[in-house]
Amino acid sequence: MPGGARAGETKPGEAKITEAAAAKGALQLVPAVSDANGTELHSYAFDWLKDEESDRRKQMTDLARQQLRAYVTARTKGTTVPKTAGQAAPKRASAKKPVEPLFGAEQMVTYDLWRTNQPVLVFTADAQIPPDTSAPPSLDSDLHYSITLVTRTDIYGNLHTLYSGITDKYHLDLVPRLELIDAVDADGDGRGELLFRETSDNGTGWIIYRASADKLWKLFDSLSPQ
Repeated sequence: MPGGARAGETKPGEAKITEAAAAKGALQLVPAVSDANGTELHSYAFDWLKDEESDRRKQMTDLARQQLRAYVTARTKGTTVPKTAGQAAPKRASAKKPVEPLFGAEQMVTYDLWRTNQPVLVFTADAQIPPDTSAPPSLDSDLHYSITLVTRTDIYGNLHTLYSGITDKYHLDLVPRLELIDAVDADGDGRGELLFRETSDNGTGWIIYRASADKLWKLFDSLSPQ
């Protein structure tokens, strides 16, 4: 076609625009799910009442802290070196407030996946446990964690956990790192599903979950197709 670019080619102006966008970090992932039936387009965004979103964000952050502390405690117990014969038992330390995790890149997105005005909350963050100066130094004191929480509310306003995934660079084979992309209607039934980009020890791919009243059900996993 006159004036057009061939397949695989890029027009000179387009190359400059792409390079400039990449340099500014302006690239954004946009999901595209094709449907032969052409279902009606609509948004799955949930509209909060005034001041309600900030309260829910605090609840999700507190829950994330609890889950992360439990994860770190379980890992610490699993790597504890057994006491050798004749070794004196350490003195019992006085109870003290646990070190609070530090969160970064926090994001909370809320969807009305079932179109029933019932919110499904997705919280993602990176986290680090500050070193405890009163404890012996740890090789993993600078370890960074990734956390993904998905919850729903009941008729009484309480949160119910549908998914809790915490991982680090040593455990990507067990729990992948999930980055929320958006809610999509993957099967054309009018209800929304959650699309994530996943990073595991096998590489980077895409995973789709359907939210039920009790848990997330995996519909598609590009790294582990079934």
